[in-house]
Amino acid sequence: MIRMKLAAAAALSSLALLAGCATPLAGKTPDEAARKVMVQNWQNASYNFDAQIGFDKLAFSGKDSKLAEPEIADTIDQVGRSIRIQVSGALDAPTGRLEAIPELRFERRNLLASVKVPLQFHAQDMSLLVDPSAVDLFLPSLRKQSGKFIRAKLPADMAAKMPLKEMYQAMPQVIDQAYAAVDKQAFSFQPLDAYAGEVGARYKLRMTLNHEQEQKLTLQMLDGLAKVAREQAKQPNDKLSAEAMIRLVQGFVSAAPASFGKNLTVSDIYVSRGGDLLAMRQQIHIETPEFNGDAYVHTRYSHYGKPQFVYQLGESDIVDYDKLELPKWLKGADKLVSGEHDEASDEVAAAAPAEPYVQPQIKSKKKKQRKARRAQ
Repeated sequence: MIRMKLAAAAALSSLALLAGCATPLAGKTPDEAARKVMVQNWQNASYNFDAQIGFDKLAFSGKDSKLAEPEIADTIDQVGRSIRIQVSGALDAPTGRLEAIPELRFERRNLLASVKVPLQFHAQDMSLLVDPSAVDLFLPSLRKQSGKFIRAKLPADMAAKMPLKEMYQAMPQVIDQAYAAVDKQAFSFQPLDAYAGEVGARYKLRMTLNHEQEQKLTLQMLDGLAKVAREQAKQPNDKLSAEAMIRLVQGFVSAAPASFGKNLTVSDIYVSRGGDLLAMRQQIHIETPEFNGDAYVHTRYSHYGKPQFVYQLGESDIVDYDKLELPKWLKGADKLVSGEHDEASDEVAAAAPAEPYVQPQIKSKKKKQRKARRAQ
């Protein structure tokens, strides 16, 4: 009897272990797995991210271009490969908060220059906060607000037209439908490599898209969001509605030159056992009649469910843009935009004597010709 109970317990333990080993990607085809990962990444959109963007190769190929000459071309390639953009940040979609710290770096042996511009976006009040410390050397008035973020808010009437909550809720379906429309041959499972071990991935997916496929994927997502915006719009024909803005972006994407047709993006997607997106390494080949190059975008995700924000900002750390003391060279432009006039300049203009009217020379010549005819 005891042996039977032990055997039953062992069997139940084995079943539980097997059930625990099952993953969200088990039994899925590559395209289904990719869709699942992308949707889950949005549903669990609370994490930190670190990205690096740069060029492995950059060259101008125009036959008549001086930039294609060997010495100049080599310099351009060296400069292109020395420039890198690093972006670290945090996203907490449920609370509508995004932090990004982009840094532009120029780095060579014994040479390093960089510019960093921390920023945050708060969806609740549609505000963008920027740390302007990198440029306050050129704008002395900003130094009076040293250490503070500058806040700019979208006008309340425009913010009310942005159905962010509804679009956020619709995104899983929008993402799934967009990726479902991509050719299944674009997806494949790949053997795990050293980087997979570094990030702790149990799956490696590859997605290979040409320019047309990538454009179609982007347009499909924008179209899905535009439909949600249209359903929520109080005034469907409003030119400043969320749908109108999305359609404008669609127009720009659709207008991409046909010369980009040879572009190719290969994305290696590293996934955890539970289906979380751990990293994405993209190689982008760009080929046009004017130039060609190989770029890369490497992104890593961490701290799922507990994103860590570098800046915890309170009202004492923020100054609103409209309360800034603008430099003189910006005050004039600000008045022109607002429709105000400088009273002093108006008084000077009124006091100045009127210039005598000078008759055009063409008319005086005609009068002389008429007098000559009469004399004849």
